[in-house]
Parts: sequence; structure tokens; C-alpha cells
Amino acid sequence: MKTIIRKGVSMAILTMAMGTGYAQLNLSAEVRPRAEYRHGYKTLPATDSENAMYVGQRTRLKFDFKKDRIALKITLQDVRTWGSQKQLVGNEDFGTSIHEAWGLVNLTENFDMKFGRQELVYDDHRIFGSVGWAQQARSHDALLFKFKNDKLKLDFGGAFNQDSPKLNTTSYTVGGSYKTMQYLWANYAFSKTFKASILAMGVGQQVNYVNVDGIDRNQDNYTMTAGTRLVYKKEKLSASFNGYYQMGSTNTWPAMDVSAYNICLDLGFQVADPLKVSAGFEILSGNSQTDVSTGDFVQQAFNPYFGTNHKFNGYMDYFYVGNHIGNVGLNDLYLRLDYKHKKFTTGITGHIFMANAEVRDWEEFVATGTVAAMDPYLGTEIDLFGSFKLAPGATCKLGYSHLLGTSTMEAIKGGDMNEVSNWGYVMIILSPTLFEQK
Repeated sequence: MKTIIRKGVSMAILTMAMGTGYAQLNLSAEVRPRAEYRHGYKTLPATDSENAMYVGQRTRLKFDFKKDRIALKITLQDVRTWGSQKQLVGNEDFGTSIHEAWGLVNLTENFDMKFGRQELVYDDHRIFGSVGWAQQARSHDALLFKFKNDKLKLDFGGAFNQDSPKLNTTSYTVGGSYKTMQYLWANYAFSKTFKASILAMGVGQQVNYVNVDGIDRNQDNYTMTAGTRLVYKKEKLSASFNGYYQMGSTNTWPAMDVSAYNICLDLGFQVADPLKVSAGFEILSGNSQTDVSTGDFVQQAFNPYFGTNHKFNGYMDYFYVGNHIGNVGLNDLYLRLDYKHKKFTTGITGHIFMANAEVRDWEEFVATGTVAAMDPYLGTEIDLFGSFKLAPGATCKLGYSHLLGTSTMEAIKGGDMNEVSNWGYVMIILSPTLFEQK
């Protein structure tokens, strides 16, 4: 019965769209299985540990509609691991989720209002990104106001989250999320070769505590991030600079002050039509493990809250992909080569990782009581990657990464530096357009 209803609704939508000559409708799909081999992915492997292999898949159905001054998008999504559901299924224990469900109203020629569940992507994905590498990706329930003219783009948005409708209180209990978020982003094109963005964002997270009378209470603590991204590109040369600073309070009780920063400089040169060379250095501040000074502790570890962090600091995801938050930070020196052929693309990136703040030598401390710092060098990672078309609308991507860790990496991650740490994947992306009406 449910299937009949769903088919009926789908046919009604398509019929209405086809009967309106000035409406635009696009119905597309995505099937994206990815096989991964893991041994030392995200952290150093334990001694004599076995490797892991699995296939994960993302399946999407996307509905885009535009008419006059309104637009909407709905993306249904199913994410699963092959074999996690038995062949004969008696119930719907693996339900489809909604990744996007937003509407847009064009209020004036240059001013839009956008609302609903949506991806927030700005600049290079460092602060706001779609996290498209992850099969589930990231989306927000938010309200945006968007302004745009020939040179200026300006977005102001925010969100207020609750876990259910309530008659009283605004207590929020959903883990891995935030209670409130507000941001302002602006991008200005000074010329064809130079653009600049500014971003200011506040994230409010609920902190639960027990007051002096033994009563459960909560309050919202706010962390603010502000900064800029500058981009220059002319002929074969490109350069970009990111600079962000964080302040405010941690989402802990009692709260700590926040004072953290992120700086990145990237330079690129198109050596020839198919070959590009890029080099850069990124700093994400961290907390020192050797600071034994008295007084209130300040959170100095930068948190790239909503960034597509797989894009940065190595594809093996040792840093800031669900990990390394509030740790010793990171200094990342990298060199990248990209080669684009008409039939395929390939490339290689090398990373040299160093701790931004001091890592305590715990063996020395236990043996002698001396607080000493270890060598900041964490390790080197090599990432190989490529892609090629299988057919129109079908692409194959693959890669292999190898990490050489150090005793300092062991100190902050655990595991065994003498074990082989490597990771590889093969991914097929099938993304056909099922129906299009213009």
C-alpha cells in the first residue's frame, strides 16, 4: 500500500511539472559504492593487528524544482554497509533519511530567502563544507538570507535546534550537534584576479551541570570564529591565504576561555596544460601538554567545526575527522602534483606532520618526574589518487595512502609505529539524470 501511495504522489508531481511550461524540474540519482582497505586508518594500528575491508554505499534520489521566483530541492538518501542487512528483510529497519529538503524564495532581484535542511558550503570548505567524502555527508536545518550582485555575495544565516516540540524549556539532548548557530559570510571580487571573503560564526552548545542546591541546570556556551580567505589567480599562478581566530567559551562546565587560530598559505603553478604543482603550509593551534603553569586553563586548540576535513591534512584522516579535537594541534607542510588528461586524472600529495604544541614525554615523566617535550615531528604521509570515466554519468575513483609514523605520533594516538599503516579505496559514482523538464 505504501508503495502505491508513493508512486501515485511521484506521478502527480511529474504530471503537474510537465503541464507547466515555464517550470524547471530535474530528477536525478546517485549510486556510490566504495570499497576500502584499512590498516592504520585514522590511527596507528595496534601490534600484530589485522587489516579491515568493507564496502559502503550511498544511494540518493534528488528532486530539483524551479518556477517563477521559488525553488526547492529534496534529496533522499540511504547509507549502508554491504552485508549489514540480511537478504530476506521482514521490516524497514534501514530507513531512508532526508539529506536535503529546502525551499528558496526570490524576494527581490538580488535578495533570496532559503530555509530548511541544506548543505552549507563556503570558500575552500575549511569552516563550512558538505563533507561529501563521507557517505552520509553533512547538512544543517537553517534559515538563510542571501544577497548577490556583480561583485558582492553576502549570506546571513542561523539555526536553532530542538530534539522535539516542547511545552516548556529549550533543553537540547541530541549528541553530535549544536543548539544554536549564527554566521555572516561575504565575498567581494575586487578584480578578475583577486577575491576576498570574510566569515564570522557563533556556535552555541548546551552545557549541563548541577548547581549548589543539587538541582540539574543547563546553559548555552558560545564559541566564535572569525577570519578571512584571500584568493589570487592570474594566468598560471594561483595563491590563497586563510586566517581564522576562535574565542569565547568551551562547551564544558566549568567553561574555559577559548583562544585558538588557523593559518594556511597555498601556492599553485600550472607548469603545463595537464600538470599543476601546489605547495602550502597550514597551522592549527593546539594545547601544550608540558605547560604546568597554575591558573585557569585556556583552550588553545582550533576546532574546524563544520569543515570538509578529509580534504585537508592527509586522506588517511588522522586529524580533525572525528578526532584530534582539543589536542596538540597540527603544522602541515605539503606538496601536491595534479595531472589532468582528457581520459583520466591522477596526482600525488606528500605531507609532513608536526605537532603545533608540545607533546609530553610520559616515559621520561614516569621515570624521573621531569616534564619534557618530545620531538614535534609526527610523521609523513603519501597520498596517491586518480579517476577515470567508465561511461557518460559514471566515474571510477581510486587511491592509496601510506603513513610513516613516529614515537610522537604513538604518544598522541596510541598504536605501534613499526606496523605498516596504509589505506586504499576504489569508488564508483553513477549519477544519471532520470528526468529533466525546462
